[in-house]
Amino acid sequence: MDIKKKAVIGAEISGIDLTAPLADTIFQDIEAALARHSVLFFRNQALSDEQLLALGRRFGELFVQPVFADIFQELLILENDENRPPVLNKFHQDMTGLEQPPGIHLLHALVVPDGGGDTIWSCNHAAFESLSAPMQEFLAGMTATHSVLYSYRRAFERMHDGAARRAEVEKNHPPVHHPVIRTHPVTGRKGLFVNRFFTQCIDGLDDAESQLLLEFLFARIETPEFCVRPQWEPGTLAIWDNRCTSHYAVADYYPQRRRMQRVSVCGDKPF
Repeated sequence: MDIKKKAVIGAEISGIDLTAPLADTIFQDIEAALARHSVLFFRNQALSDEQLLALGRRFGELFVQPVFADIFQELLILENDENRPPVLNKFHQDMTGLEQPPGIHLLHALVVPDGGGDTIWSCNHAAFESLSAPMQEFLAGMTATHSVLYSYRRAFERMHDGAARRAEVEKNHPPVHHPVIRTHPVTGRKGLFVNRFFTQCIDGLDDAESQLLLEFLFARIETPEFCVRPQWEPGTLAIWDNRCTSHYAVADYYPQRRRMQRVSVCGDKPF
């Protein structure tokens, strides 16, 4: 197994066939590489649905998105084309409005556009470490409110059963409070833990202060020097750590088709 570092974040892994059974030692090497690089890319992996699910289970219990559990399953198909334009064009971390957001994602490319459709990942560790010591000290101990409803409110407005789904979210998934600086449970490294989709406000600040601080932190996370932007090919598999990265699916390929399949792994409570 060969590992080629991409940038501040990310590494491309070659010399391994993920469709074949993985020895425990090889899987441990993959886990170690993920802890070090946060995002891993594997090319030319013709994984079946069952193989992708099995690989995901090696990392832990599979995650099913609870808000749309009737739609989203353990194996999620993400498809955009002329009739389904892409809409998620912001940096974010997935489902941080939950007490225990998903920890790891596996995204497998099936059909990619002729041009565009990249995904950008940013290193939240590097974003935090780039802050001045006084700013790091200022943020220490702060928490932020993350809300599932805050993220999905507009989606509910477009759905025929949106009112019922909204009521269900309000009942079963109230806002949660996570540290602004999250400690990685494996490496101990600290990183920013706020995002444009789910983070509603910084606790204890007034609205103006909260929005100013959040915009500053979002901009720091989105700094190009902390990012990696590989190009998808059919058969490319990306595995990333949702606990310490943000990602952005670039919506620049409409009306071309892009079809991906994703498996997610349950995570821990942020601390």
